[in-house]
Amino acid sequence: MDLTIASWSRRRDEHGRTLGWAHHIGFSWLLNLGALRYFARVNWSDAHRLVFVCSGNICRSPYAEARARASGLRATSFGLTATSGSPANSMAITIAAERGVDLEPHRARTATDVVLSPHDVIVAMEPGQAWRLRRYTTIPGAQLTLLGLWADTPRPYLQDPYGMSSAYFRTCFALIDTAVRMMSARLGTKDGRA
Repeated sequence: MDLTIASWSRRRDEHGRTLGWAHHIGFSWLLNLGALRYFARVNWSDAHRLVFVCSGNICRSPYAEARARASGLRATSFGLTATSGSPANSMAITIAAERGVDLEPHRARTATDVVLSPHDVIVAMEPGQAWRLRRYTTIPGAQLTLLGLWADTPRPYLQDPYGMSSAYFRTCFALIDTAVRMMSARLGTKDGRA
């Protein structure tokens, strides 16, 4: 019984909930079969800005944007279902502060609040978002990827931490940190900025 409880607790801390774990397994399987390879094809030498996208633009994408900016990269973010002007989630603010990132000034943006350019790399958190953006994004030269593909251990599906435990927020933000670090290394330095 304790093993089952410990196993569930670990899964919740690593994936947010059982459905997040199931999505992780399914999308990892698709990644291994090559079904997500389109999202791994990024010409980093042509990238000038990272545009992080999640659902509400109050947890994952604002944290990724702030972490990228702290790394000296040009970055912005928006949410596919965001309410323009909403503040970052309170738990996101708290956990980000633990990691040295200030989300207090953040206000959510929608797709119409961000002007995309041909040298943007649009970075989705989930394959469903990326597929939706693939149809939506028609800017010639803009590229599309999944954030989790650039983590130390590729993870194509990054569960939304909204309403989840602080432990899962920490896992989520740690994964974002490793992915942003890898993207920064791929981008290299262009006068100190991507």
